[in-house]
Amino acid sequence: MALEQQALIVRARATDEEGLAKLNVELQRGWRVAQVTPMGGTGLDDSGEAPTPFLAALVIIERNSDDEKGPVAVEALEKVKEVEDEPKEIVEEVVEENGAGSPPQSASR
Repeated sequence: MALEQQALIVRARATDEEGLAKLNVELQRGWRVAQVTPMGGTGLDDSGEAPTPFLAALVIIERNSDDEKGPVAVEALEKVKEVEDEPKEIVEEVVEENGAGSPPQSASR
């Protein structure tokens, strides 16, 4: 079995949070928290002002996976994300790569 790891940044402000929902989804999928490291500093926003203070943490999650199944599942998930982003381009690539050429144009009546 191989050990897979992911790094997530979770931020919490007084009014909202960012990254916590993704962390919870991954935990439901069987990942476990391996390490949490607090992060400091807020920096400056685009106007040069200090933004509202927030808390942030680097969260390392991990899970054991089969060598054969793990990478295939990751690759499939990446393909799904590509299709969601640019479905037309993916379809065109598939049509060109299988030797079928361009899709037929509909005839005008």
